[in-house]
Amino acid sequence: MKKIAYGEVMKQIVILVGIIILVLALVAGCMNNGQQGPAGGTNLQNPAVTPAPVNHIVVNETLNGATISVNRNEIISLMLMENPTTGYSWNLTTSSGIAITNSSYVPSDTSGKLIGSGGTHIWEMTAIQSGQQMINAIYLRPWEPVTGNETTFSLTVIVR
Repeated sequence: MKKIAYGEVMKQIVILVGIIILVLALVAGCMNNGQQGPAGGTNLQNPAVTPAPVNHIVVNETLNGATISVNRNEIISLMLMENPTTGYSWNLTTSSGIAITNSSYVPSDTSGKLIGSGGTHIWEMTAIQSGQQMINAIYLRPWEPVTGNETTFSLTVIVR
């Protein structure tokens, strides 16, 4: 019977635990919806699953640079991936014909166990003035100067 040294057993246990963690991470990655946040984080939850009411349009990063048409007094919900634990956050601006009525952050991890996980920033806005309106956002650390390499979001809104 061959004796195995204590150090060799510990080495094998560490390798086995590492393999298990890697497999779990890969399985978790395959189970999400694949959306990437601006900082590369993965969205583990889709807050847009709840159907929007009539006269309510939901927009996310897939419409970056697009033009949409809405009726006056229609509600627009903008949902952008964000990870404030990195110091980065969205700085949102709108033209005068778009009124921001609510701003909230929904973490992807609602258990509170995943430190540093990102989430989704949600703004609710109302189209209050006819004509061409703009929604712009820049993803940055507020204390750092703008370099021009930041992630941005822009949406042209034609209000009828």
